[in-house]
Amino acid sequence: MRTYTWDEYYEKFYDWAESTQVRNLSALTSLGSADEVGEIIIELQCNVPAANRLLKKAVEAKLEFSAYDLIEFLCTNDKELATAAVRNSASRLTAEDMEDLYGEVDDEIIIEICSKRNLTLPEDLREEDESDFEEEEFLEEVDAYTDDFTYEKPKKLGFLGTLLAVLGAAGSIDNSSQQRHNVRCNGDCANCPPHYGYRVMPI
Repeated sequence: MRTYTWDEYYEKFYDWAESTQVRNLSALTSLGSADEVGEIIIELQCNVPAANRLLKKAVEAKLEFSAYDLIEFLCTNDKELATAAVRNSASRLTAEDMEDLYGEVDDEIIIEICSKRNLTLPEDLREEDESDFEEEEFLEEVDAYTDDFTYEKPKKLGFLGTLLAVLGAAGSIDNSSQQRHNVRCNGDCANCPPHYGYRVMPI
């Protein structure tokens, strides 16, 4: 079976039928630059399994792709392979590239690369972080407040306690009535309760 170097494959690629392009992938003995390989992967995406075969070779060779190529991979190729290609390309990516990749690759990958390269996080991701931080601060303040505040429910009296309280109140009312009204007229009519006629006791 004939083999092809990358230069030979790349030079003849556009002259071949799609079936020949795919078949000759197995005959490749080397890979070219990341830009050329990325171009051919994208051209092969009408046959996704074939595009994934070439992408797998590129990931194993640790080629570093442009953000444009990576976005194309993430949209069409195997997610795991495309994510590995993003990681391999970290040293080539800029803060602007990370803005473009935001939403196409998992946030964890964006954060990982930005942290490793000391790049500014994409604007939307920064806003999410700030919002999460403010929410955490608010929850901490609420927790601190509730820790200092203890609420004790009033104790229930129960049946016996309720009965004793009622009897005590009744006794108090009865005693009060006896103390205030001893059936004798003391001449203080303004404070005399309604009655049906107390006897006026001789003085």
